[in-house]
Amino acid sequence: MQNTASSGTAGRTIYRLAEWVAIVGGLCLAAASVLTGISIAGSLTYKPLPGEIEVVEILCGLAVFAFLPYCQLHKGHVGVDLFIGMLGHKAINWTQLVGDIIITVLFALLTWRHWIGTLDKFRNGEFTPILFIPIWWGFAAAMVLLVINLVVSAWTVYADIHDIRRGIDVELPLGGHG
Repeated sequence: MQNTASSGTAGRTIYRLAEWVAIVGGLCLAAASVLTGISIAGSLTYKPLPGEIEVVEILCGLAVFAFLPYCQLHKGHVGVDLFIGMLGHKAINWTQLVGDIIITVLFALLTWRHWIGTLDKFRNGEFTPILFIPIWWGFAAAMVLLVINLVVSAWTVYADIHDIRRGIDVELPLGGHG
C-alpha cells in the first residue's frame, strides 16, 4: 500500500467526516420525501400538511450542501478529460491539483459570502410565512456544511501536493482515465 495523504489518520478522519455528512444529506432527502408523501396523501384524503413546502425547501437545500464534501473527496466535480489523459500521469496530477485549488478558492468565496448572507438574515429577523421558522436557521446549518466543505477542499489540495511530491499518482476523478 502506498503512503498517500489519504491513507494517514487525518485522511481517514476527513473521509469519515465527508461520509457522515453525506449520510445526513441522504437523511434530509429521505425526510423531505416522507413529508411530501404525507402531504400528498393528506391532500387526497383531508388536507395537506401546512408548511410542508417550507421544511422540504430547507431539507433539500441542506442536502445539496451535505453532498459537496463527499463529491469533492471523490473528485466528482466537473472535469474535462479530452486531451489531458493523452499527456500522461504528470499532466493529470497537475491539472487535478490546479482544479482542486480553483474549487477550494471558489468554496472559500462561497463560504465567505454565505456568512454575510447568514448575518443579514439574522439581522433582518425574517421568518417563513406559514410555520414562522427563522430563515437564518437554515442559513446557519448550511454555513456549517460549507465550512466542512472548505476544510475537505483544502485537504484535497494538501493531499494532491503530498502525493505529487512523493511521485504518487493523484486520485483520478470518478470515471477518469489513467
